[in-house]
Amino acid sequence: MVVLVSGVLLEELPSSTSILFQAYPGIKTQANRLVESECQVVSTGSLLLVTQREFAVTSPHDSSVQVLGTDNIIHHVALIIRHVGSGVTLLAQVDRYTEEDLTCMLAKIMTLIEPGFDDRFEIQLVGGFSDSRLVSESIILNTLGVLVCSQERFELTGLCVGEAFTVFRGTMPFPALRGVAINVKTGIVFPASFSHRGPDMDLRLARTLTGGEGVGMLDIYSPEREELRIGPFSYLPMRSVDIWLGQSDDFILQSLTPCPEVVTDREGFVRQVRDTLRIVKSHPYPSVTLFQSNSPRSYRRDENSGEWILKYQNEWFRGSSGVKPEAFQFNFYVKQEHFNNSWQLGHAAYY
Repeated sequence: MVVLVSGVLLEELPSSTSILFQAYPGIKTQANRLVESECQVVSTGSLLLVTQREFAVTSPHDSSVQVLGTDNIIHHVALIIRHVGSGVTLLAQVDRYTEEDLTCMLAKIMTLIEPGFDDRFEIQLVGGFSDSRLVSESIILNTLGVLVCSQERFELTGLCVGEAFTVFRGTMPFPALRGVAINVKTGIVFPASFSHRGPDMDLRLARTLTGGEGVGMLDIYSPEREELRIGPFSYLPMRSVDIWLGQSDDFILQSLTPCPEVVTDREGFVRQVRDTLRIVKSHPYPSVTLFQSNSPRSYRRDENSGEWILKYQNEWFRGSSGVKPEAFQFNFYVKQEHFNNSWQLGHAAYY
């Protein structure tokens, strides 16, 4: 393995992110600059947003996507891998990460790199504030561990995680940022918020809500076709969906995040949970009702409006996804004491 931090070989994974920052103070200084940067609002016309356990890869030559982004990285981590010579860029949101995931991502990156470039990669991690349960710390160290064990050459150019991703309001820690993005053409990473998050978000979140820890990373973009492609995937029917829909807003909030006090848009969080549960209820077998012929739901960018429009039977339809496009992304931390076997959600991840 070859992982360089500020030009120095990282020979072994430290036991905490604090030790890593102490050993390489320059990387924390750079993280502070990111946190202090002005948050930019990214419009739909140039954005491709990834959510929980999704990734996308594209190049500076893409005419449909200029910005890759992700949001609500309170406990999850935005992983950015950029090929130095070509500018080919990957953005993923991870809450669990394996060697197989990394191998799949690098293979996708290599398909876009023309011959003649060195295989040098820069990586950045953003997200995961210092919570009292150490949920974020576990995710961060797991992700770094996979990278350290890889046979590829990586230079860690950004590490805005843990204490560097935390601000205090009084004595209470909060995430420093809610979203992050990278300009594919320039390679600049910046704090971001998003006016639109893309199509089929409820369906995409249903995949992780119902699937538990067995749900892997999903590649959602074809740079060759410049198409956003969702699925195909399936999930088990959820017998407890009506029970969940009948719960109070406070119960849903307290049950599905380990740190409800840092959720700023509580109404939006609960609304998204309920919208996703309704998708699961309406489409218990998505391979039949949403992914006919085992085909993905494909979208391309409309040249005039900049919106993603759906392909159906070889025709393109604006605003006809069949699933609500608006979404407030959320993630799941299931507190086991609230459930019994008859209505437990899939333990998808940590918020």
